[in-house]
Amino acid sequence: MLKKERQEKILELVAHNDFMSIPEISKQLDVSDMTVRRDITELAEKKMLVKLYGGAQKLERIDQELSTNEKIHSNVSEKQYIGTVMNSLIKDNSTIYISAGTTMLYALPEIKKENLFIVTNSLLAFNYLIYNTTYRVLLTGGEFSRRTEEFYGENAEKSFENLNIDIAFAATNGIYENNVTTANSVEGAIQRVAFKHARCKCIVADSSKFNRSDVYTFQHLTDSDYLITDNKVSNNTFEHYSEYVHILKEELA
Repeated sequence: MLKKERQEKILELVAHNDFMSIPEISKQLDVSDMTVRRDITELAEKKMLVKLYGGAQKLERIDQELSTNEKIHSNVSEKQYIGTVMNSLIKDNSTIYISAGTTMLYALPEIKKENLFIVTNSLLAFNYLIYNTTYRVLLTGGEFSRRTEEFYGENAEKSFENLNIDIAFAATNGIYENNVTTANSVEGAIQRVAFKHARCKCIVADSSKFNRSDVYTFQHLTDSDYLITDNKVSNNTFEHYSEYVHILKEELA
């Protein structure tokens, strides 16, 4: 079997299974484990699959960013759970940044600390905070995206000048290897600026966001302090991404 044909078969096998181990692929193709391992490494470098410990998993590509209304009812319990993990990181009297995204919207009710100052570029988060909490709130200026209901651009980024943020939480459309991705550069830029002004940098992603890649990488896991997710993430995925960053899927004691 030629290398090209073998690799196409590997991609086909992985596409039909959540995870395939190296021995399983070797048996299917009647080749050595070493050959399969080399093929998986090469395919992962080409961003055609995800190389996990002992095997491989399909890489999902995001063809089009969904609107807030399209995402509002997905993975709700996971996003609420993430809020409890976020809450365990936050201390009373802190200044925090909350990015746009439905994950943050469902996480916010689980944040129960005292005397917070919250900076956000999310209209959804802002509306929740002013009507449901007594926290001080700063909504950035900037151009408004009706699709994602967030503010972005140069004016939004200037809102962070002279701010000292204790902990920043940034959502993502997908995480692939060391890459934290979003749909376009302007959405990622404001999160990068917030991270620049933050002592603690946290990526927030429910378990459905792993092994998915959107167009633009705005942050690397290795440059973050924590990756916060829910308790439904698989063991293989947890072990693999723990090589890049400390993952929190349970509340800190």
